[in-house]
Amino acid sequence: MDKILTAFCYTDIHNQQSMLDYPATVRKSLVAANELATAEFGLADLALVGGDNVSDYPHWNKSCALPKKNFLDLKGKMHACISSGVKDGKVLYVAGNNDMILGDIGTEENEPYNTTDFYDLMDAAFGELPEGEKTILISKEKPGELYWGAFHYTVNGIDFIGINIDPNTAFNSHEGYYSDETLIWVKNKLNEIDPDGKKPVFVVGHLSAICYYKEEKLNESMINGDRELFYDIFKGHKNAFYLYGHIHGEGYCYKNYSSGAVLHINDKNLPLDSNLKSENSRGKEYEFTLVHMGGLRPFGKQYFEEDGLTGYGGGSEPKYHSGTATPRLAQYMVLEVYPDRAVFHIRNTGNYEGYHRDDKLLPYTVYF
Repeated sequence: MDKILTAFCYTDIHNQQSMLDYPATVRKSLVAANELATAEFGLADLALVGGDNVSDYPHWNKSCALPKKNFLDLKGKMHACISSGVKDGKVLYVAGNNDMILGDIGTEENEPYNTTDFYDLMDAAFGELPEGEKTILISKEKPGELYWGAFHYTVNGIDFIGINIDPNTAFNSHEGYYSDETLIWVKNKLNEIDPDGKKPVFVVGHLSAICYYKEEKLNESMINGDRELFYDIFKGHKNAFYLYGHIHGEGYCYKNYSSGAVLHINDKNLPLDSNLKSENSRGKEYEFTLVHMGGLRPFGKQYFEEDGLTGYGGGSEPKYHSGTATPRLAQYMVLEVYPDRAVFHIRNTGNYEGYHRDDKLLPYTVYF
């Protein structure tokens, strides 16, 4: 059967510290991911960016640290990189917890702005959304600023719903969470576009749900918000996939098989089966599927090259920031959609042993 769509999935880029000095520098694992994905799969139909584009300038809980011109410079460079791998420049952005925190309120010296505002880029690529295809949230901290809570696009006949963190949770929690209002909107939208519960729908968000840690232990990683409501929105939609980031680094990478990133969830909100060494799934009686999109920034210094940047990074004196170097251990995902199935490919961007960019993890196929 002919392929309907290819999507490149990038998350947790974490441009940070001196990378955010002006002029800004885009993380090299993103550049590598775009080049590698395009070389292997050709131009995509769209790209999905799972949030946490910026962080730590200089600390997560010090809003307004990043000047607006720095953000706009980074935003332009990052979009230019990602959109170069997409046929029509269609890039879907959702907000991560770090995106919500940085630079969002403003001070007397720094013009306030919204670091989740990739809306203009999406309007230009997809077309402006009509009423009813997005929901708007208002921050108590910034009542004059409107935030997209969730939104819906259709690409090549395939439905994608983006879901963003509630801005009212970003200023008092490192994690942030999805508002009940947003979750209910997504639930209603799923029921509207998939009344029979059989249509493939991809919901893209930042916050993680149940996932594997070190390909062994299962973690419930959604620690804030109404988790029962979150899982409930997918019930009755057998071909609904929640694609997410938030968890990343050396504990959340996959080796040999892409299947570790994919979990089928049953009616009790638990994983149906262990599929760490599987290549496909057909006919399983599950409610919906969770899919981790990888992560483009590790944590330990041994997982970086020695080409980090020296800069101010929000401080008063320049210093070397090892976490700005090229990641040796970083992963992204490629999604292919066919009339009868979705195929997930996890790929490496670095040169770490066992996780080298030349290592092609076996794909995981989910039949509708």
